[in-house]
Amino acid sequence: MQISTRTFDQYTKPVLVGNGVTFTILPIIIVGLRFYARRVARVAPGIDDWCIVGALVNIRKPLIVLCTAAGVVLILAAEIGGLGQHQQLGPGGELIHTAALTTYEKCRYINEIITTLNLGLVKISILLFYRRIFAVRPFKAASAVMMTTVACWAVAFTSAMAAQCNPVPYFWESFEIDYPKNCLDVQKMYQALAWSDLALDILVLALPIPVVASLQLPWRTKIKVIDILMLGSVVLASGIARVTSFMQVVDFTNQNPEAYFKDTPYITAGPLFWLFAENAIAIIGACLPTLAPLWSRERLTQYRTGSYVRRVWPKSNSKSYDELERPYRVTIKGEHASNRHLVGLGPATSVTADDVALEDRPRNGINVQTTLFSSY
Repeated sequence: MQISTRTFDQYTKPVLVGNGVTFTILPIIIVGLRFYARRVARVAPGIDDWCIVGALVNIRKPLIVLCTAAGVVLILAAEIGGLGQHQQLGPGGELIHTAALTTYEKCRYINEIITTLNLGLVKISILLFYRRIFAVRPFKAASAVMMTTVACWAVAFTSAMAAQCNPVPYFWESFEIDYPKNCLDVQKMYQALAWSDLALDILVLALPIPVVASLQLPWRTKIKVIDILMLGSVVLASGIARVTSFMQVVDFTNQNPEAYFKDTPYITAGPLFWLFAENAIAIIGACLPTLAPLWSRERLTQYRTGSYVRRVWPKSNSKSYDELERPYRVTIKGEHASNRHLVGLGPATSVTADDVALEDRPRNGINVQTTLFSSY
């Protein structure tokens, strides 16, 4: 399919700046609401919460915000580097080095590193959130494998982005048409990043579905739970948009290589727009399932974030049942927490929690089937 330069007209300077401002502010607000939801539910923030903060904030330097940094870099690229604008050429139409072009290349280089690392942190945060909910051993093993895969993916692509040219300054000191001399094939690397990122998003989001389907719960409740967990799937839309936008650039480059190399800041505006948008939407999507206490009508009763299948007596029976189980108490349509059933890994039993004397409970643990979310 023939790609026209008009395909890239929509990514103008005002659009890019607006994208940078909007998606810099929204993740900060949503992450703040996530911690507020924890406070409403009277649950201490877990490692998944701090990991999403890692995607928002560089913990070692609290003033440096990863997602905000990516937004600022995008704005600088549009305002100073000419992103989304036609590249300045020499009198005879030849390529020339300008301060704007150098700024654009530097911003592009920094943005690629920050956003790739950020996407990895968000995926790990989602997996940690799943592990906090589902304590069954098979799921923990599967999520550990997935976290290892995501971590390796993030390290590999972040390192590749950082070292794509040798020496590194060659990235902004040379024209992209000269990259084959000292750089990796950047378009193929970006293509691999975009497609693998989308595939990992799908795998991460689908991971808890079999566990939810196997729970001893009514199907209506299972669907509600899956719906809540799938709120994070909003990132798939931005991921698909980024892949589509990038493939348009690849097709245009193959059809008109000279036009691409002479107007790179203008033609690459779309992929950079969606790369940053995907990062911000990923943070927002990762936080949405944790905001249930804020939209639940019963959030001020007995809502607690906890586990579907959680060992509540792992070490001793010296504490009361209420004290041990309190962090994982929830209600559904006013149903008291004590009406839940104690279950093993097989079929549900009809014995309720209050029917089992504390001294009769085994020391190695009893699995409690609970539901995470209060009624809609």
